Amino acid sequence: MDTTGTITNFKTTPGTYFLIGGDSYEVETEGRSYSITNPDPQTLRFELRQGENWAAGADGSYVDRSEIQNASTGVKTSWGAYMPAGTPIGIDYQLMVEANGPNGSFVNTQNSSNGWFIVGQMHNDDVTGGVGTSPPFAVQMDGDHLQIVARYVLPGGNPSNSSSDLHMMTLWTDPNPIVPGRYYDINIQSNVSNSGGGYLDVSIDGKQVVDYSGPLGYGDGTYWEYGIYRSTAPETTAVDFRNMTLVTGSQAIGWQGAGGTAPTTPTTPTSPTTPVNLAPTVTQASASPGTGIADNGDTITMTLGFSEAVTVTGTPTLSLNDGATATYVGGSGTSALTFKTTVAPTDKDTSALAITGVNLASGASIKDTSGLAANLSGAVKTFTGLQIDATPTTPTSPTTPTTPTAPTTPVNLAPTVTQASASPGTGIADNGDTITMTLGFSEAVTVTGTPTLSLNDGGKATYVSGSGTSSLIFKNTVASTDQDTSALAITGVNLPTGASIKDSGGLAANLSGAVETFSGLQIDATPATPTSPTTPTSPTTPTTPTTPTTPTAPSAIAPVLTVADDSLKVYGRGGTVDLGVGVTTTDPNDNVTVNIRGLPKYESITSALDGQTFRGRDITLTAAQVESGLTLTSNYRGGGHPVAELSLTASAKDPVTGAVATAAPQTIIVTDPRPAATTTTTTTTTTSPQTTSVTSPPASTSTSAGFLANQGFERLQQHVGSFTSTLATGRPQAFVADPQLATGTTTASLASQSFALLNQYLAGNTGRVDSGQIVSAVSQAAGWAQDAILTRPH
Repeated sequence: MDTTGTITNFKTTPGTYFLIGGDSYEVETEGRSYSITNPDPQTLRFELRQGENWAAGADGSYVDRSEIQNASTGVKTSWGAYMPAGTPIGIDYQLMVEANGPNGSFVNTQNSSNGWFIVGQMHNDDVTGGVGTSPPFAVQMDGDHLQIVARYVLPGGNPSNSSSDLHMMTLWTDPNPIVPGRYYDINIQSNVSNSGGGYLDVSIDGKQVVDYSGPLGYGDGTYWEYGIYRSTAPETTAVDFRNMTLVTGSQAIGWQGAGGTAPTTPTTPTSPTTPVNLAPTVTQASASPGTGIADNGDTITMTLGFSEAVTVTGTPTLSLNDGATATYVGGSGTSALTFKTTVAPTDKDTSALAITGVNLASGASIKDTSGLAANLSGAVKTFTGLQIDATPTTPTSPTTPTTPTAPTTPVNLAPTVTQASASPGTGIADNGDTITMTLGFSEAVTVTGTPTLSLNDGGKATYVSGSGTSSLIFKNTVASTDQDTSALAITGVNLPTGASIKDSGGLAANLSGAVETFSGLQIDATPATPTSPTTPTSPTTPTTPTTPTTPTAPSAIAPVLTVADDSLKVYGRGGTVDLGVGVTTTDPNDNVTVNIRGLPKYESITSALDGQTFRGRDITLTAAQVESGLTLTSNYRGGGHPVAELSLTASAKDPVTGAVATAAPQTIIVTDPRPAATTTTTTTTTTSPQTTSVTSPPASTSTSAGFLANQGFERLQQHVGSFTSTLATGRPQAFVADPQLATGTTTASLASQSFALLNQYLAGNTGRVDSGQIVSAVSQAAGWAQDAILTRPH
């Protein structure tokens, strides 16, 4: 374990290793002279410019990276090492950002709404988990403010970024901008466990800023890496780290590192024992009508928007400042709940109606799909423009008014759109994400047919529910044909033939108020014309699947999965091949995915859609990612020719009913043949055995050394001859025939080279020894273990 932070054997070449306090770290940079430097024995400096990343880690163009990864702490693997879940971890280091803006300022355009900028991350073992994930916890920059974030899924949950099982927590954001040129001491105490005992404590300059206890991570092991890892950005950035220490087990408890600051206990912890922001929260509260005067007998509809879909049991109510309550009427299973109240004579007059609280009577609850109760504090809201004029309990009898002259058609009697909202209302919606939009009306309306909303990204939101209430819900799923936009907007309401929105009197609604721009909601859709894969125009028809049990009127249609070639070959050490997979559907509203099982650790799949790379035995891709083209990359470094069997299954899910339809699975066999450039092959038959002779090397210029070289080589030829006569009826024989002896070598060196040649021959004939590893072991013994490591997933 690293207890000193002292840097030794420093190297800068990507894929090589050096030591920090005795721990081994792998270099993951572009390889520029400035990417990583070592100003003194305790300090590392990382510099990053736009477009620079780690090619061997399959970084896409949307990523900038200059990092190092701990490869020795914990359980050793073929790609490095991981610390098992449930292991106490202690980390301490000092961090400094360098000025890169005007007047000595620090400029960073990446923040939590448009990307990420990580300066230290505890990464998940995605090889074991089988899916790509974001780090269980990270130290990052939100603009020019330090920030601590964490993530978890409950046991059995899917930790991929698009999964509803994933819980994201922002545990702390520094209210003050970071000061360039100043070192901040960062101390981390953690236990990454989602099945009990998880915690994360963080102190900055000795002051505790995070005190979290609860589920953390995804149940897999983790490893530490640090430097600069960000979504691509134009500014050049440099960050310095010194005195990096990392310990585990009992030593991690209370670890202060080398040069660390003794902690001070905060008077009030920033995070309670109950996890921060884990439960669904109320993100907005609205009323319809939202302005004007509500008199006795008028009905007011209130909508609470939540951060995620919630399920309602019983009948919750809202307390109002006029003495009345609003009663729950609908919305369970969505992220918008509707309540109604009717102004009564017993209500109090008020100049601004307000929600003062949420009541959960016996048996009533509002929870997410995992059973966590919603945080309802955000429901408290004052509607400044909405007055209540309740009728007195005993009103005075008015004089009979004269009959007013009324127009033939009453003015402003038609229902109007009083507000438009979206859930989520902020952030980035990617391809496949669903957005729920709610139109609030001045009165209850009835819907016939299927109205839609036109959106400025070229997509449409389709009506799904709300008829008979004053809140209509529409849904839109971001598609690959949509346009990227920095602010999603509703541009109009469409009423196709037979569709209408009217009040109980039959008056058509005035829909002009539906036009709304959601300034904080970005759309990052698939390019309209993705890179075409090599899938043929007319794919071969797959085998007829077994007939699934379907309802009379199915709400999901099985997609069509096509495979251009079910037998592929790809050369290792970075070789690629087009996977040739396509998927189509006749129902554009379905969410279509393709699941791929059986991908070995030495292979990965990259989508042309966004450059995202997938690894693991069980991965799932969206239809857009598949249709954009999939490239399989092999990093196999052995001398054999392994065969992998990939099983592909396409599924479609109806976004409204949740019904799922699955196409018949298909199989692709992927073979990694031995590279032809490194072997010489002699073809043999069982009737006429052939023998391969090894060409004698040039004689040494030294008489004694040359005599020994020739004598050793002749003995090797004799030994090889006996094997070729014995194995002549076997498979083709291949071995490296380049035995060049160095001039003036010693007897021990000659023996080693003879042994290497013999092992190369045996590897080519028996397949039991990796000839490439033996040559590497003889010629560069100290580096063999590193060269044999498969490229790890980022």
